[in-house]
Amino acid sequence: MRIEDAPGGRRAGPYMRRKVRRMNEQTADLLPRVATAHELMHRVVDLQNRINQLTTQFAAKTEKKSKRHPVLYAIAGFLIAFALITSTPLKAVTYPLTIPFFATGGMELQVTVWNVINLAVSAVIGAVLYKVIAKSADKSRAQKNAAIDRNNAQVEANNQALAQSIEQTKREIFATQQRWAAEVAPWYPMDYDSIDAVDFFLTAVRNHRASTVQEMVNLYETERHQRRMEQGQQQILQQQRIGNMLQLGNLFMQGQILNQAQQINANTASASSSLDWISNAMGRR
Repeated sequence: MRIEDAPGGRRAGPYMRRKVRRMNEQTADLLPRVATAHELMHRVVDLQNRINQLTTQFAAKTEKKSKRHPVLYAIAGFLIAFALITSTPLKAVTYPLTIPFFATGGMELQVTVWNVINLAVSAVIGAVLYKVIAKSADKSRAQKNAAIDRNNAQVEANNQALAQSIEQTKREIFATQQRWAAEVAPWYPMDYDSIDAVDFFLTAVRNHRASTVQEMVNLYETERHQRRMEQGQQQILQQQRIGNMLQLGNLFMQGQILNQAQQINANTASASSSLDWISNAMGRR
């Protein structure tokens, strides 16, 4: 039996072979273009991810410790000196200076003079200690600032390297976008510039499921619609499972309430029977 395909009555075999040949030619022409689109799309995404990763690696510099505290140094020096001069071993050093005042003003004047002398000596010693404390603090601060400077220099070098890498990656993205504009944009459907779409297009064309741009777009929309329908069904099934669980929970609660009610009725009946028995027993007496 022969199969006719055209008004001229030609056999279908040669026509189908020509049709298959045209489809193969179209696929052979479309496949490298889709592969290029796939490569460029993934390259742009990978480069952008690299920029995002590099951006998170920037570090902030540590602020140098430049503030001095002269008032605190002076107070610390004075308190240390006063504690030393009024301690039991050292107060005997200033005590002989107050002996002449005992004869003129008694113990009260001597103690007053002694306190004044102690304060004066504490101030002198405190001034000396202030210089020592300030010098030690400046030395410690200088050492810390030197370490901070070294760390900041390393941070600055790393940040500059990261900035250069980011600029280089941006140039690569720009070059890839130029290739896209020249090689892909003239034929690629502009509303489907996503990784999901370009991955699907490459798979569809490679497996001969589509041989034209229109076919691969229609196939993509069809399968995306099917995925949405399946997801909707999954949601419905999940809601049904939740509803069933709630119904089972309600039935369980109702059973418990019924059991409690029956127990209460049984207890009430038992109590009533006991009262009747007691009443009858007392009536017989």
